[in-house]
Amino acid sequence: MLQNLEAHNYSISNDDYENTIGISRNTIMDDQYGVYTPVIQQLGIDTKAHPDVLIAALITNAINNVDSLSSSGSVICYDGTTFFSETGHPVGLQGQSGVTNVANIDNTGTGNFWILLDCSRPIRPFIFQMRQEYVVTRMNVTTDEEVFMRKTFRYGVDGRVGTGVGFWQMAYASNKDLSNPANYGAARAAMRKFKTDAGLPFGALSSTDGIYLMVGPDLEEAARQLLNSDFMVGYGASSSVSTSNIWKASAQLIVNPFLSI
Repeated sequence: MLQNLEAHNYSISNDDYENTIGISRNTIMDDQYGVYTPVIQQLGIDTKAHPDVLIAALITNAINNVDSLSSSGSVICYDGTTFFSETGHPVGLQGQSGVTNVANIDNTGTGNFWILLDCSRPIRPFIFQMRQEYVVTRMNVTTDEEVFMRKTFRYGVDGRVGTGVGFWQMAYASNKDLSNPANYGAARAAMRKFKTDAGLPFGALSSTDGIYLMVGPDLEEAARQLLNSDFMVGYGASSSVSTSNIWKASAQLIVNPFLSI
């Protein structure tokens, strides 16, 4: 059976990023205690963390601008809706009957958001695109014009990168109480029900590898208990007793310090 594939226009733009510090030449030469060496080393540490900062900002904007297409911080998916959507992403062959809207966020809670991610496929829910590798440049040669004229050593790093989103079916966000295992189970059930436009199961969470639970620092304790404890509060008729933790090791934990949602 031949299936027609619908094409969507989507691209990730690359932006230039740079970070430069300047230190007096005389200060460097008089630095007998190595005070400024860690400052220069920190430039490399900041560069390594830069992709995490950008992705966290992307996720934060996606959650803070749900279904707000006109917002300056909105994150638009390939189907023209915001990446996280309560009103729902259109699922089905466009122009034909049977198109339904499917949500990938539960915003009915009152706590911090947590995100269930399936990164087991080549196309991830969130994408970091490296167009030009980060390059560290040292301008500390005494024959450099800036050093000679201003007596300043400069250390900088620059790169050209971009961020974007892939399949919305590979991510589900919720601000329901994570200490209640039923809320985590509900998110997993919702993701498993996602379908392709042809009406077949999309297959989210089918792999045992590449499944992540991302939380901010405030939810680390609840997340670790959920994914590591041997026992959990029962569900339904067993809610008054402890049972084996069926969600143990069901995802790898990511505690993202840059996440502010």
